[in-house]
Amino acid sequence: MPATPPIPVADAQRQIVERIEPLDAERVPIARAWGRVLAAAVSSELDLPPWDNSAMDGYAVRSGEVRSGSPLPVVLDLPAGARSGQSLPAGSVARIMTGAPLPIGADAVIPVEASTGPTGPGVFADPGEEVRFDVTPQSGANIRCRGEDVGRDTVVLERGIECGGPQIAMAASTGHASVDVFRRPEVAVVSTGDELVEVEAAGTEDRIVNGNAHGLAAKIEQAGCVARMLPIVPDDRAATNSAIADALASDAVVTIGGVSVGGRDYVRDALVASDVEIVFWRVALRPGGPFAFGTAGKRSVFALPGNPVSALVTFDLFVLPALRKMSGHTRCFPRRHRARLAEPVSTRSDKAYYLRCRLELDASEGWRASITGRQGSGVLSSLVEADGMVIVPQGVDDLPAGAWVEFLPINNRVTWQEAVA
Repeated sequence: MPATPPIPVADAQRQIVERIEPLDAERVPIARAWGRVLAAAVSSELDLPPWDNSAMDGYAVRSGEVRSGSPLPVVLDLPAGARSGQSLPAGSVARIMTGAPLPIGADAVIPVEASTGPTGPGVFADPGEEVRFDVTPQSGANIRCRGEDVGRDTVVLERGIECGGPQIAMAASTGHASVDVFRRPEVAVVSTGDELVEVEAAGTEDRIVNGNAHGLAAKIEQAGCVARMLPIVPDDRAATNSAIADALASDAVVTIGGVSVGGRDYVRDALVASDVEIVFWRVALRPGGPFAFGTAGKRSVFALPGNPVSALVTFDLFVLPALRKMSGHTRCFPRRHRARLAEPVSTRSDKAYYLRCRLELDASEGWRASITGRQGSGVLSSLVEADGMVIVPQGVDDLPAGAWVEFLPINNRVTWQEAVA
């Protein structure tokens, strides 16, 4: 493949997502829908709530009959789960619990705290006893009307929504035991290199553990996809060709290493041999410049560099958005935030830099970003210790301490804190 100038990060991201389409749909039980994306809108099969009911523990009354301090007899007891359609006789009240069906004739609920029964204020009276009220309610007070949240046949969840707890609760509450979701992408992970061994062989002389594959498989699973890890591929042309052909049985392929210009880097040639159209190779990025993207029909191929930081960073920038789109998400890119640099940084303007950083929240100035030591593409500890990645855009040179920069949160550390604020 002829050498071409590296393309900007945003151009690479745009070219990738423009070529990705969501996978086909499948129907799953609602209990297995967590984290999945709806492939079809969900409409309610019933009214929610299904009947007029009490929003409080108290007494169902006819509002026009209540006089402050005047007693009224309790004639009904309506716990949650009581039969609907019961009638409230004129001149009486019903003891009612939250969620219980409102009796016919009642038009308001008075909280028990605003009542006085035979044993004192705020204590329920039993049926056959009398109760007095400290208030005169308005019609409709403390009542949840039938269908006030959702009416039958109303669309309650749109296509493209990710199913979390509230969405699953809504689907189930409106009568859906199963929903249509986009299929989870299967992603083949191909690691190349004579120097690699599996983790069980850690400590082998002159060899390194294939930690990249495990880290990327974890990210693939975290993204809601299915990781298929292939055996380590030696630096051999025929073996690389065979591994790529096998990997293309999956929805997407992630290769690690062998994509640069080394004498035994065979990945790009193997992609071409398997009829993969290479859309671009090389991005104006540090770390992770020797990255390639290609397609084979509906399948996507991401060729990542072999250095651990480069592999993990390019996954976040280029592979993750593609997997999200395959999974049906419409929001594919993480939101950026702003921070002040706690120290100066030295960069070159010919590429974008993604610098690993720790983040601290200052009450007056907002986020402050401190670089996590050495930023080499092989310094995995700099990524392990990071809360985010400071972005120094292409075209920008060195930045002084105090400069405003954008950052991407990573490792979920910005989301959580150790104690109550």
